[in-house]
Amino acid sequence: MKKTKQHIFFIGTLLALCLITAFLPSCKKDSWLDWKAQNAAFLARNMSNDSVQTTPSGLQYKVIRQGIKGTKPDELKHVRIKYTGSLITGDIFDQSDNASFAVTEVVDGFKEGLKKMNKSGHYIFYIPQELGYGKEEQGTQGQKNYIPPYSTLIFDVELYDVY
Repeated sequence: MKKTKQHIFFIGTLLALCLITAFLPSCKKDSWLDWKAQNAAFLARNMSNDSVQTTPSGLQYKVIRQGIKGTKPDELKHVRIKYTGSLITGDIFDQSDNASFAVTEVVDGFKEGLKKMNKSGHYIFYIPQELGYGKEEQGTQGQKNYIPPYSTLIFDVELYDVY
């Protein structure tokens, strides 16, 4: 008789775990869809700001300081910049006072924004998820540098040099 009760308990527990496991991915997916909607709403509101410009690809940017006319970054160039990357919540996921890298080493929206800048320029990029990391998350949940799926990336960028 004990084996029967244990067997029923085991089967019941196994079924409960299967049900919980089956519903967890959809719960997480639903929360990501809500986050995706919040980001889309942010970009829609942001687009109505007179100082924000929008490119055909969907990149939004604001010019804080135009900079010096001259060499602009292209895909063959490297840049030296100061930047702060944040989410629509204001949470900062990355920053540097003196970063150097090839223009090709960044997400499409950042690349597109850099190409608009002049040396000594200061812009803010609002990168929709389609031009950022899309449905992919970056980093580890709970860590400071975590970027959830479907995130709008906001970069405050000062271009020091193009080489």
